[in-house]
Amino acid sequence: MAKSKKNKIKIIEPKIDTDTLDIGNVYMFYNTLFNINIFINANGFDQAMEKFDLCNFKHRDQWKVFLQCGKQPSGSKK
Repeated sequence: MAKSKKNKIKIIEPKIDTDTLDIGNVYMFYNTLFNINIFINANGFDQAMEKFDLCNFKHRDQWKVFLQCGKQPSGSKK
């Protein structure tokens, strides 16, 4: 008798980049053609671009990037 092989499924949990959750900045990538906003937490512009590149979007000329800093102008002056 031949032995049957069972298909094994390996589940890979995504790694959460905890370094960017607490001390990083928020980068917003805005698609000028379709009015789509994508928010990415990253430590620095280079890391933000690496994460954006993982999305593999075409027509990069349709995208602009904006940054939210820790000290935003807001409300009343104290």
